[in-house]
Amino acid sequence: MTEENNKKKKKNIFLLLLKRIKISHLVILAILLIANTYAWFIYVNTVTNRIDVHVTSWKVDFTEGENQISDYVDVTVNNVYPGMTTFTKEVQAHNYGEVNATVTYAILEADIMGDNYLTKEGKEDAGQQTTAADLTSAQLESSLASDYPFHITFTLSSSSITPINGIATYTIQVAWAYESGDDEEDTYWGIRAYDFKEDNPGDPCINLRIKMYITQASS
Repeated sequence: MTEENNKKKKKNIFLLLLKRIKISHLVILAILLIANTYAWFIYVNTVTNRIDVHVTSWKVDFTEGENQISDYVDVTVNNVYPGMTTFTKEVQAHNYGEVNATVTYAILEADIMGDNYLTKEGKEDAGQQTTAADLTSAQLESSLASDYPFHITFTLSSSSITPINGIATYTIQVAWAYESGDDEEDTYWGIRAYDFKEDNPGDPCINLRIKMYITQASS
């Protein structure tokens, strides 16, 4: 009889508990269990991915001689004259990363004895509005190489820099042969260079501003 009473007692307690626990409580409990299980799965999956993924390094520096410089290159030539020693400036781009890099450049601005040229790329770099009539870097480069008795040339050893210590050399040269082949031009620009220095003794005859661009090469 005692055993039967115990069973009845346990049954009554169970029924009493069921009455006190609302269906909404059970639903909330189920949702919490599901949410916690899903959050744990996402957490474990994220941690696993972070451990397995290798982040490719990317580092390119510009140097002039022993000095590290920014991506802007300023060129100043104090004096120009027929028979001058060729002016040379070299900038090197070093790729220390793990992927190929592509290097390009743009002439932003040039000042030739007081004649100033601001290119389309120069305006864009300065945040200025451009027009279809603006001189481009490529057009200015062509003019500097051929429209004067002195020649300003730009040479890039390679547009692609290999990973892990690859190097590309960018060279700017200004040369004026003693006789360029055009005596009239030699005389005109020789006199103009002399007059410019007389009037502006502290200013260079030629001033250039160039920007180097580095991007990751597409695989």
